[in-house]
Amino acid sequence: MKIHLLILFVLLPQFLFSQTRIIDMHVHSYSDSDFGEREPASDHYGMKGSATAEQHRQETFKAFEQFNIVKAMVSGNPESVINWAQKDNSNRVIKGILQFAPDSYGMDSVRFEQMVKDGDIEIFGELGPYYSGTTLSDPEWQPYLRICERYDIPVAVHTGGGDPLGTHTWAPKARLKLGDPYLIEDVLVNYPKLRIYMMHAGGEDWPEHAIRLMAYYPQLYTDLGVMLWVEPNTQRYITEFLKNIKHAGYLDRVMFGSDQMIWPYAIEKSIDFLNSLDFLTEEDKTGIFYDNAARFLKLE
Repeated sequence: MKIHLLILFVLLPQFLFSQTRIIDMHVHSYSDSDFGEREPASDHYGMKGSATAEQHRQETFKAFEQFNIVKAMVSGNPESVINWAQKDNSNRVIKGILQFAPDSYGMDSVRFEQMVKDGDIEIFGELGPYYSGTTLSDPEWQPYLRICERYDIPVAVHTGGGDPLGTHTWAPKARLKLGDPYLIEDVLVNYPKLRIYMMHAGGEDWPEHAIRLMAYYPQLYTDLGVMLWVEPNTQRYITEFLKNIKHAGYLDRVMFGSDQMIWPYAIEKSIDFLNSLDFLTEEDKTGIFYDNAARFLKLE
């Protein structure tokens, strides 16, 4: 009897966490045409990613099941997102679109609005103006934002920097200064009804700008993204961000996002790191893992 009680005592926390619902607001999909096009073969820790686009999808879906991820905002090229949604038997996928420039994939506002009407875009993002040398406040993005406000489509925008070698390879127009969250302030002013969230909480460079912006604009949320797992330095910054935003009183607008890219193991790594932060209460963690995103997404 004592042995059984001891086993129960050891396993109970794991069981309880396994029942915790999670919404991942930052997942990436690929097709064969762009798999591994932007990411290095190995991450900071020397871990290689999935070998193919299909293996990556299967491994990510397995992680969804294992960690009770009930919703996931998936962004990638339109072909890959539709493929993921069609193979999703549990209604987890929220269809996004990875767009670095206003005309990515030959996009224009007419085609974009039709995709919104058809239900092929449910969140406009991940948007990466940083990578194309623009900002979300620039004129070329405004037709899309007007459509998003009209149809109540949330917007997800990259903040902070990118991979260190990106400017010398696939994103020659990227500049660090373009990742400053303050550069989306005009969007917040001009579209007060727009649901918008930052990705990466300002990154390593502007976490305080992210907090300040959230203080001024209560419609603004953020995810934690790649900061939770990609390397020790980002974990240092996101730890301080969470301490500071909790102290400031805006933790209820912080959402979980794994940004697993081609490494599905990053989902578990992100969850484990967030759970290791003992200054966050269980209520805080439940908010970040599920409640805050459910409110942002207007889930019933």
